[in-house]
Amino acid sequence: MEHIEQSYDKNIDLYIVSMKSARKRGKCFINLSNNEHLLIEKDLVYEFQLQKGHQLSREVFDKLMFREALIEAKKKGLSYATYALRSTQQVKKKLSVYGYNTAIIQEVISFLHEFEYLSDELFTISFIKAKIERKYYGIQRLKRELESKGIHSSIIDNCLSSAYPEETALEIARKSAEKKLRSISFREDKKKRIQLQNHLFRQGFPIEVIKQVLNEYC
Repeated sequence: MEHIEQSYDKNIDLYIVSMKSARKRGKCFINLSNNEHLLIEKDLVYEFQLQKGHQLSREVFDKLMFREALIEAKKKGLSYATYALRSTQQVKKKLSVYGYNTAIIQEVISFLHEFEYLSDELFTISFIKAKIERKYYGIQRLKRELESKGIHSSIIDNCLSSAYPEETALEIARKSAEKKLRSISFREDKKKRIQLQNHLFRQGFPIEVIKQVLNEYC
């Protein structure tokens, strides 16, 4: 659901008409004098010392709405980042879909980094290992896909140097070739060689590795 910010008409004095606990755990339901309704964290009621008849200035209203939005955004960001390893850019995009503004998104990202719920390094290492083991990716394809997820080039290079030593490229390319050949075994040799070459190129292997694999299998 998209996050919608409450509005405030600066020409109208806002008062709290009534307050009560909401069914949603930890929330308080507040009716305002302009017939709008707020659903906010009970902790914010105590923090802002809110009570029936209390007047809300524009400054207090804006701070209250920002703090409420930030709490909700942190919950969503934490849930998304801990369900599976995510990149910083993925979390930013997810929060943007919910409608949060840049200031709130950056606060959430800082929070997740500070408490180590979000790490581009851990995400990158995990991504590399998974794609090597399941998809037999070459280095260039890994770089392209990680860049598309917003990972900085220095992080990519550092993680690749430790998780994907260059000397393993040939072994991984062979596994990729063997898997591909099982699906094109019915092709004539010339077409089989072309298809295998194109496949290894798409997988991101260097040309010298591709040539060696082609000579071995075709």
